[in-house]
Amino acid sequence: MNEGTQEASKAPSPAFRLDGLDALRGLLALAVAAYHLSVWFEVFPGGTRANMALAKLGNYGVAGFFILSGFLLFRLSPWDRIAKQGLGRFYLKRFLRLAPVFYLAVGLNLAFRLGMGPDASWRHVVENVLLVFGAIQPNLALVTGGWYVGLVALAYAAYPAVAWAQSKGGIWVPAVLFLGLLAWSLPATLHGVQSCPQAWRFHAYVLPGNQLFLLAGGGLLGALHQRLAWRPRPWAALAAALAALVLLLHNPAIFYDHFDVLTGWVRYRYEVLVALIVAACALWTPKPERLGRILGHLGAWSYGIYLLHPFAYRLVLLRFEGRTGFLLALGLALLFGAAAERWIERPIAKLAR
Repeated sequence: MNEGTQEASKAPSPAFRLDGLDALRGLLALAVAAYHLSVWFEVFPGGTRANMALAKLGNYGVAGFFILSGFLLFRLSPWDRIAKQGLGRFYLKRFLRLAPVFYLAVGLNLAFRLGMGPDASWRHVVENVLLVFGAIQPNLALVTGGWYVGLVALAYAAYPAVAWAQSKGGIWVPAVLFLGLLAWSLPATLHGVQSCPQAWRFHAYVLPGNQLFLLAGGGLLGALHQRLAWRPRPWAALAAALAALVLLLHNPAIFYDHFDVLTGWVRYRYEVLVALIVAACALWTPKPERLGRILGHLGAWSYGIYLLHPFAYRLVLLRFEGRTGFLLALGLALLFGAAAERWIERPIAKLAR
């Protein structure tokens, strides 16, 4: 979510463009926001096609963010580039990608006492400021959805060592890393999460051992993308992404508990489809027409949409409910994302360069 288009000019291969991934990033953020808002405004009853489709789009949209982040990290930041710029600059740039909008969201939550996340003890505040809560319990984020930020910060911290190992061992390093982290996720995904009491399932679901294989899988895709010269035609890549999306949204059975499609072997089948969508969008270049420009803007706003849409919900809920509130909050989330990109992320990106 946070690897910006500004890195494209520095990509190892001049043929690599981020247009398709930028479009996907924006659509993923919109899917997550629409899912949360539909649940909070109680727009679609459980078990309906719309409820089940949004549950998959929202939850696997976050998985898509993880895979996409791993892809871009491995694809755009090989060890030789890290060594050239220095570890300090690498970590500073990643910090400037994650922290400013996250700090804004946490600050708004604390200032208006909205109650997002755990109690705002000094310990929790410090862990959020230092971005270390992902290594402790990702759900200690002091903003809704912030668990993603904690896990990505954890991945950023470890990545230079992985990049150095890959420079020595080649593609076998991300492959072994992915398989190891995938094996780590099996106990939680297959039975650990569902065996917890309902109130604790999400705490178990977001633990590093249940999520980091997605970042490593994206990294493996990025390493393969860099090594393979073959590229399909853009229309074929887009068709593959749409086919995977149709399979993801296909509802073979009705479910009411959304953890039913986030655990068990079905989770891994859906993650494969998400990975295919990311891989296909990495090969797709939208034409520079109006739709392409809109999707590009949506991608630039994605981080703000993801972190700030809960605040749009709180504002709209003061006056509106139901579908009207849902639509207004979704529109307001887009405005928040645009404002965050224009006045926070874009100036800081210039500073990082």
